[in-house]
Formats: sequence, structure tokens, C-alpha cells
Amino acid sequence: MPALGSRAGYRDMELFTEEVEDAALADSLRIAIGGRGAFRRFKDVLAGDERSWSRYHRFRDERQRGRTRAWLAEEGYCPRVTFFVEPSSGSNPSGLV
Repeated sequence: MPALGSRAGYRDMELFTEEVEDAALADSLRIAIGGRGAFRRFKDVLAGDERSWSRYHRFRDERQRGRTRAWLAEEGYCPRVTFFVEPSSGSNPSGLV
């Protein structure tokens, strides 16, 4: 997969910020992503809220998987999609569906 530089990661931060329901946190994130050092400031803001930190990492990881799947499709591959079920949600201890 070709390198996308920081543009895709920055876009992930923008999109995540748009989805944040806590107005104060969203404002802090908007300020954090302005100018040089945006990635560090964004992470510093999220580090103060463990739940949002985890949500961001799930959001970012899914976006990265989506970009990878799109690139594979463009290259003519059909990636196998595996779904993960949270361990606490049922009787399937492997987490695979």
C-alpha cells in the first residue's frame, strides 16, 4: 500500500472530532489539531479521557482497515473480512464469527 503521509491520519482526527458529543472535549480537540504539532496535542487531549482515547483508537483502526481494503480492491484483490465479537457478548470465546 502506498504511503499516505500524515494527511489520512489528520483527516481521521478531524472526522473523529466531528463525532464527539461532549462539546467541551470537541472544542479542545478542534483547537488541538490546528497548526504544527497537531498529532501530539490531539493525543494529549485524548489522554485525559480514557473512554475517548479507546474510542479514537477503534475509530482510527477501522479507518485504516477501510483504506487498506480499498487499496486491495483497487489492486484486484478481494480481502477476506473477519468480524470480531466482544468477548463479553456471548458464548463464542474465540471472538470470530
